[in-house]
Amino acid sequence: MDVYVLAGQSNMSGRGRLADLAPAERIADPRIRLYGNDGRWRDALDPLDDAANQVDPVSADPQAAVGPGLPFARSLLRMRGHRVGLVPCAKGGSAIAAWVPGADRSTLYGSCAARVRDAKGRLAGLLWYQGESDTRGATSHTWRSGFAAIVAAFRNDWNAPRLPIVFVQIADRPRIGADRYPDWTVVQAEQARVSLPCVAMVSTRTLRRNPDDLHLTTDAQRILGLRLAKAMATLQRQGCG
Repeated sequence: MDVYVLAGQSNMSGRGRLADLAPAERIADPRIRLYGNDGRWRDALDPLDDAANQVDPVSADPQAAVGPGLPFARSLLRMRGHRVGLVPCAKGGSAIAAWVPGADRSTLYGSCAARVRDAKGRLAGLLWYQGESDTRGATSHTWRSGFAAIVAAFRNDWNAPRLPIVFVQIADRPRIGADRYPDWTVVQAEQARVSLPCVAMVSTRTLRRNPDDLHLTTDAQRILGLRLAKAMATLQRQGCG
């Protein structure tokens, strides 16, 4: 089973409406498995990042709903035919500084690194969707270096120097409460300038969002999941992994 890590903040944890899932999306595919926040493997269904019986409270996200994880897994399954395992590690509202690498399991980074080791399986890739919280703080101009440090640390801790990583560029600047995010375009620019081996970026610009104008809708998460799968498959064909 190919294992993929889902890390970042709320749009990775998912804020798409569960009520908007199609009937087929409510039926588990036994070829797609989830290593849940309770430390147990099961067939994957949304919300993937369910906080029930959370092993590591640091990453508990009680608002988790529909994210890009399952659309990604379904798309990748069709492309590559390998069974997929998902390990959710996202935390709503977490800025890049909250992911400073360290071994302590009480931190977001430490918890994620430990759960991936606990999950076992063949680590095949990492998905990262984060940055909105950095648009209103001192970390906006250093997002790129912070992300590079996280990438290097995960690869080192998991002994995977060419681990394929696909990250998401934050969407269009919200129109609602835009003054709360003064450095939105700064973070977008930082993300666009990332240049690391076996790392690719996908865009969410123009994708539909919930009424809060910040979080992607369920349908937008479906589109994003496909984009992530295509980017991941491309990296893997290029010899990353």
